[in-house]
Amino acid sequence: MQDVRFEGARLDGDRGMMRNAGFLGDRTMVNGTLNPYRDVRDELIRLRLVNASTARTYAFGFPDDRDFSLIGTDGGLLERPAPMDRVQLSPGERAEIVVRVEAGERVMLRSFPQENYGGFWQQRFGGGDDSFDILELRAARQLRASPEVPAALTEPELPDADEAIRGRHFDLKLSGINGRSMDMGRVDDTVTRGTTEVWTVRNTNGMPHNFHVHDVQFRVVEVNGSAPPAALRGPKDTVFVPHGTTMKLALRFTGPADPDVPYMYHCHLLYHEDEGMMGQFVVVEKGRSAGTPPGHAGHGGGDGNG
Repeated sequence: MQDVRFEGARLDGDRGMMRNAGFLGDRTMVNGTLNPYRDVRDELIRLRLVNASTARTYAFGFPDDRDFSLIGTDGGLLERPAPMDRVQLSPGERAEIVVRVEAGERVMLRSFPQENYGGFWQQRFGGGDDSFDILELRAARQLRASPEVPAALTEPELPDADEAIRGRHFDLKLSGINGRSMDMGRVDDTVTRGTTEVWTVRNTNGMPHNFHVHDVQFRVVEVNGSAPPAALRGPKDTVFVPHGTTMKLALRFTGPADPDVPYMYHCHLLYHEDEGMMGQFVVVEKGRSAGTPPGHAGHGGGDGNG
């Protein structure tokens, strides 16, 4: 799903005034198609949802508030299906749902207004009040019977916060993360390969942000001091962090280690990235220090946060 705006036959990418979330379109496309529909020939249909918008957050559901089963998030299946009637996805987030349809019906997957999007300004001008038709499901007059969704799906291999060797804090603001704007020649954090850490991410910036980390699938441990809702209990690499939210994430770093080649963490709203809401970290073997990112010799890598 991606929102777009047309100026004649051309795409218009102007962010406009009073929209600190970034560009917001007035129409949506699915797989590059306007006014899309899907013919359904089975009682259950599995939909893989990807928010490919640059700024817009969606709250997916159906006009009759029918329940569907959330079965997967960014990095794979949940331990068991989670029944719900709305699933919220910010830019870069993914979800897999299974929904039941009735023979002969037409039902619209929609995005609905979002109560957690922020105050009046964000609701009115940042997209929180918007609602869109996304995809029409057109059920055949006769449907093939579908087996029920299994009660157990898998055992996700998620990091254990109790195994964390250290914690880090990330304060999200449009001006940068932890008060610093992105610098390609600077390594902001150094982590040791094979270790687990807990990262605390906070947004008090008055506008919506999200947080994406390269190289890992993390566990959401807490949201504002409480256990995460079902939609955040699977493997994740991107989370929506609205104003007034603090999240704790458990991350285990098992990817390739290279002191000179960083991974990134950033807000996945494109305008916010462009404004510098990004940082970078290197993964190193035990006892190693950060090096210097390619093309920045003499700039000075590493920050002492090994």
